[in-house]
Amino acid sequence: MRRVLVAEDDRGLAELIRVALEQAGYEVVLAYSGYDAWAASGAEVDLAILDVLMPGISGDAIAEDLARARPGLPVILMTGQSGSAFTSGARAPVLRKPFSPERLVEQVERLLD
Repeated sequence: MRRVLVAEDDRGLAELIRVALEQAGYEVVLAYSGYDAWAASGAEVDLAILDVLMPGISGDAIAEDLARARPGLPVILMTGQSGSAFTSGARAPVLRKPFSPERLVEQVERLLD
């Protein structure tokens, strides 16, 4: 079973993402802050989904660290801000909030195929 790290400080949204991914057959590792996500990024995961604006360390900073430490690890950034300066130079796909569970699973499957 493939493992996905989900870093989202909104616990309600994190839970919705967890349910959608588990229903699609993925194991989910949840983190509710940038620090928790950074700590969990060392776990054996196949993909990381990172909220851009989180307490502690931002998702884009974690994505940069992951690009150096685990260059083949697919990353999806999430943000509710259109035209965000955080994602303008992102090397990862950006999922704009709000999004449907189907759209999320579609992106995850595309990156893991």
